Amino acid sequence: MPPGRPRKFDTDTALTDAQDLFWRRGYRGTTTRDLERALGINQSSIYNAFGSKADLLDTVLERYEHQLEAEVIGPLRGSRTGLASLEAFVDRFVAWLVANGARGCLIARLMGEGGDLGPTVSGRLNAYRHELRTALRDGLQRAADAGELAASSVDRRADLLLSAILGVNLGAQGGAGEKAVRTMGEAIRAEITSWKLGPA
Repeated sequence: MPPGRPRKFDTDTALTDAQDLFWRRGYRGTTTRDLERALGINQSSIYNAFGSKADLLDTVLERYEHQLEAEVIGPLRGSRTGLASLEAFVDRFVAWLVANGARGCLIARLMGEGGDLGPTVSGRLNAYRHELRTALRDGLQRAADAGELAASSVDRRADLLLSAILGVNLGAQGGAGEKAVRTMGEAIRAEITSWKLGPA
């Protein structure tokens, strides 16, 4: 787009529309023609504003991750408590899924496509998976430091929680519905609570 020429669309609205489309159809299932229809702008305008389809999704995911960090993961990362921070995380996580129509997390939706989605998209998804596991592990380490669970179990339980979180997402994407998503969240929360060691 030539310098100084105003865009004839709202960028934030376009990103919201693109996010919804990628959420419904995935990365591979979304074509440039689909994006043109959903955003109401032509291919040239999309390219000039956002770059390739992968670049557009990367911008969508960056914005989505900021929201996820603020509402769900950030409070876990910034907490000083152990198991209580993980229990609270599960509550926020379930609320996040339910608020989005119990359709699962956008990032997990894309992870479920499998295969190579290209360096831009795959790199962001891998980084997010690592960041989520790190946040979960740090919470478990705080719990171990507080004497709530054995230090030797931290890594194993971090992997278990990561698997459970991704599993709830898969269930939501498969149409499990709000009630089932809440039930799965309650099961994860109960498991975390059961890890707390009794008095020495």
